[in-house]
Amino acid sequence: MDCNGLSHFDVARVLPVPQNEPMKLVLKDIVMLVSMLLSAVLGYTLHPRIFLADELPPMDLVAMVPSSFGEWREDANLSAQVVNPEQQTLLDKIYSQTLSRSYVNHDGYRVMLSIAYGKNQTKDTQLHKPEICYPAQGFKLLSQKPITLNLLGNVVRATRLETELGARIEPLIYWTVEGDRNTTTAISMRLAELSYAARNRIPDGMLVRISSIDKATDMANQIQRDFASDLIAAIAPATRRRFLGIPTND
Repeated sequence: MDCNGLSHFDVARVLPVPQNEPMKLVLKDIVMLVSMLLSAVLGYTLHPRIFLADELPPMDLVAMVPSSFGEWREDANLSAQVVNPEQQTLLDKIYSQTLSRSYVNHDGYRVMLSIAYGKNQTKDTQLHKPEICYPAQGFKLLSQKPITLNLLGNVVRATRLETELGARIEPLIYWTVEGDRNTTTAISMRLAELSYAARNRIPDGMLVRISSIDKATDMANQIQRDFASDLIAAIAPATRRRFLGIPTND
């Protein structure tokens, strides 16, 4: 008897089990089994062993990124104050190289540049996006939206964020490159990985972040766009593509 005074036999008569229910369960089990088998096969066959970075010229962020370009020059006294909202141990695990600098223009406006490069873009060592690592370090994410940058005629898909930490308002833009592709979403990043894996290659990755401390966020965004354009123009043409990538169809 149950709590409503019905025996299990009575309940079965009142609520008969659909005749096709066993078939649904069987089909579900088959789908799960096939999915597991496919995952196992793909995991074995698409397990790349060659690093794409080993087939390219060595990456040297310090040498590749000028300390002075256009109207911008590095403020060495403030570079150490650039806030990087990721723990150093995590940075060391994920990235092969990082570059953090503070630049100032003729008007005294300051922009913070942070570039993170990782030789190995696999599951445990993928680029960490600012919308995840900023809140993890106490920042409040005020807004987030995709944007398009035009850098020397190259279309770069990027993301614009506005963050807050106490009285500090920090708007920023960033973009990511995986291998030779400008990826913006988790799906496009995964597709890029699978494409390289099919060629037995492990792609490298780069995240370029440009930020400033400014409550006038729209003005800051325009200055950051101009800074990005000047930055790319100052990087040698032979290595420029590694900082830009080719846009993907997300």
